[in-house]
Amino acid sequence: MKHFSRSPECVFYVCCGSKCKKSGGKHLYKQMKSEVKHRRLKPHVQVIKTGCTDRCKMGPIVAVMPKNEWHLQVSEEKAVDLVNGYLTPHP
Repeated sequence: MKHFSRSPECVFYVCCGSKCKKSGGKHLYKQMKSEVKHRRLKPHVQVIKTGCTDRCKMGPIVAVMPKNEWHLQVSEEKAVDLVNGYLTPHP
């Protein structure tokens, strides 16, 4: 298991429960992880897949912490916008 020397500034929780997964949740998780890696934000940001968040009719769901913002019916474009909107590239 990796040890982080400090807490990330931002965490994206992507629902990958069965219904969100069917709606694209697993793809969003992979896309957001790739975007964070591409932007070299891994020391500052984490993308975590979760089990069911109990909001099945509104999936896929992405929760952003520490802001405690929940985004419903997230599309691929919205997922990239979330990364771009909440994060600034770090050197």
